[in-house]
Amino acid sequence: MRFAATVVALMLSGGAMADTSADGLWRTEAGDAGTYLTVEIGACEDDATRHCGVIVDLIETTGETGETEHSGKLIIENMRPVSDKAGQWHKGTIWAPDDDKTYKSKMSLVDGGLSVSGCVFGGLICRSQTWLRVE
Repeated sequence: MRFAATVVALMLSGGAMADTSADGLWRTEAGDAGTYLTVEIGACEDDATRHCGVIVDLIETTGETGETEHSGKLIIENMRPVSDKAGQWHKGTIWAPDDDKTYKSKMSLVDGGLSVSGCVFGGLICRSQTWLRVE
């Protein structure tokens, strides 16, 4: 009985640890044309304490991978972890391909997804998406 309880406790703690990382491949919400991007998030090249995200693919409405001129471009830059809140990052930027503008940004893990926001006016007005983990 103790063995089973230990195994369950280890499984639960491992799941909780995995839920505090944004590293990996994410699918954005669909745009106006019904397509979406896949974004690889990980440590920034120049500062491993911060997170950056690079556009990997454009996924067509059919589910097939399509070409995009934005592949390899940074979409998320310099997200810093919120020191007292696991699974939250702030003080970074996000580039919005639809309007070719860069916004102050924050992100957090919520309900199995990644809430990503681009904000103006000191964070008073934000546009958000919830991205889903691919890997």
